[in-house]
Amino acid sequence: MDYLNIAACIPCTEAEGPGKRFSLWLQGCLQRCPGCCNPEMQEFVPRRIVSVDEVLQRIEQAAAMGIEGITLLGGEPMLQAKGLAVIARECRRRSLSVVVFSGYTLRQLQRDALPGVHELLAHSDILVDGPFIATMPDLTRCWVGSTNQRFHFLSGRYPSGIESAGPCRDVAELRRLPNGACVINGAPRMSHFLRS
Repeated sequence: MDYLNIAACIPCTEAEGPGKRFSLWLQGCLQRCPGCCNPEMQEFVPRRIVSVDEVLQRIEQAAAMGIEGITLLGGEPMLQAKGLAVIARECRRRSLSVVVFSGYTLRQLQRDALPGVHELLAHSDILVDGPFIATMPDLTRCWVGSTNQRFHFLSGRYPSGIESAGPCRDVAELRRLPNGACVINGAPRMSHFLRS
């Protein structure tokens, strides 16, 4: 059985891709982009170790909220691609879309793939690739932080240009957790975790 090191999870958000989505942030990243909106997710430390089956159960529960798909971000999802490929395959079987954000380019992923990367890409609808570059802020497209990041429409489920259409610019969501912490997710240039 595969396990994932999860940094955060939101069962239903409208700020991390098209429509309502189950969003899963993975812990650990080698990119170390200056100005990263999730610097606490870069370290390779155990956060919440969860089985793939448990994540799939959570996605099933979120499906009752009318989600149209899942979004995988981080940290760096491709470093845990083997388990995520299983999740992506099962989501596609359930007619849920899969969006993946990676600091690696598609070319890098195709050339130097870690275990599970090709399978994860095969079951993904959109890959947003490229490292965040703070000196190249993107103020026109949804869901990305810098202009170098590219959208790859891998399945035809979503039309090219969806990232520039609709009222999604600068969408951010604020949640207050039971422990009193506030969590902001959404527009990359605004997203960060706050403690109250």
